[in-house]
Amino acid sequence: MNLTSMFLRKSIHKAYKGIFTIETDMANILLSPQWFFGYDIIFELAFAIISLLVCFISYKIYKLTEENSLKLFGISFLFISISYFIQSFFNFAIYSELSKNVVSLLSLSDINFFNLLGVYTNIIFFSLGLITLVYMTLKIKSPKTYSLLVIIPIFLLFMGCNKLYLYYALTSILLIYIAIYYFSNYINKRNLKSLLVFIAFDFLLFGQIHFIFSINHVLYYILGHFLELIAYLLILINLILIHKNGKKA
Repeated sequence: MNLTSMFLRKSIHKAYKGIFTIETDMANILLSPQWFFGYDIIFELAFAIISLLVCFISYKIYKLTEENSLKLFGISFLFISISYFIQSFFNFAIYSELSKNVVSLLSLSDINFFNLLGVYTNIIFFSLGLITLVYMTLKIKSPKTYSLLVIIPIFLLFMGCNKLYLYYALTSILLIYIAIYYFSNYINKRNLKSLLVFIAFDFLLFGQIHFIFSINHVLYYILGHFLELIAYLLILINLILIHKNGKKA
């Protein structure tokens, strides 16, 4: 790591004092491993595009079947796609600032602003996506229930001290619930499509758990990205198979 990177890490570490209790969390979100920073933006863009394709195909299947669960599935992945598009945009803005030969106090301020804005918007939209998926598994139509599911977790996230740990813990709990639902679905149907989606959400869960450990270990940060990529591809493949079978029927 060069001196500029070391200076940035220390400066950013100090800049977030008072905003997040765990200062090193923000440094890790802002700066992935030096050799990987830039590649993770490509991963985020891939996640965003794949999630958007999942949303699009879900809506097409919904129009054929009129199953409300498919509409909610599509909406949830629209939220997830937005979260990744926003994250990749702000990370690219940060990367552009870090690529400059001269790092001024103004650019440091810009980096801090982009990072904070990107983190908060990513947390909101990704959480909304998972909460919508959990709501879908309840198989009910209740705006009050949905609003309660949205308000309470997000309120706790923004009122808590260790926001990143809370965020990863919350999303892991939501993914555990979703994985259990799709495991039950696989047990009932025992076909390839139900197996693919169950494995996909397991990979998303493991990826999210890896991000908890990535706060102190960069290897987990990288593994988390690869697990997420496999998960989103499996979900997309599953929907493509469903759509093809629907057309043949």
